[in-house]
Amino acid sequence: MALKNVKLGEIAEIFNGLPDIKQHELIYKENLITYNFIQPNHLGIFNDINISSEIKRQTSVDDSYLIRKNDILLKRLNPDIATLVREDISNTTFSSNLFVIRVFKGYYPAYIACLLENQGMAWLNSNIVGSVAAIKSISTKTLKALDIPAVEYEKQKAIGRMWLLHKKRKHLLSSLVAEDQRLMAAVVNSITAGPKEGKNEWLRPKKTSRPLSGEEQIRLEGL
Repeated sequence: MALKNVKLGEIAEIFNGLPDIKQHELIYKENLITYNFIQPNHLGIFNDINISSEIKRQTSVDDSYLIRKNDILLKRLNPDIATLVREDISNTTFSSNLFVIRVFKGYYPAYIACLLENQGMAWLNSNIVGSVAAIKSISTKTLKALDIPAVEYEKQKAIGRMWLLHKKRKHLLSSLVAEDQRLMAAVVNSITAGPKEGKNEWLRPKKTSRPLSGEEQIRLEGL
């Protein structure tokens, strides 16, 4: 029996963020409201978020535009990854170059994020504005039309958790590779950056207070 599909717009709210405009004229005004501000370059490939900027406003941001636990972040331009917010992030909003997908009850957020990243990207990239150009842009309308297989909730949980474990393993493997490269570089550097007195310096016997044996004296004279 074929799986029933639902449209993403039927099972989730989709928000486009705030403009990335720096409000220079507000810098010297008092009583401004400061928010953490997530931009596309803050999203990592391991489902990590590195927030490093702020935005100041004269008026408060609507609650709908504040990041919540289980929100899914997706880039508007050249989408390549889906990022699931695993924990509550206080006082944080997001750029107009990001979409937030807020899944309704009955659907497991990690399952939707997994589908978006593994299958949805190919579909989205074939239905984007400016596909000939280097910069490709997706729209809210396109996202809402994305087909989502409506599998039972327990299966959604299993798939979503597997995706999150995949992210953790990928991060661990990347860290191991980086550490292995660092170790090899240190080993090679310890040899190439050794004493400069001569290439055979490392063969010379260590300094000792005891007299050299005949065999040691002969080997030393041959260096």
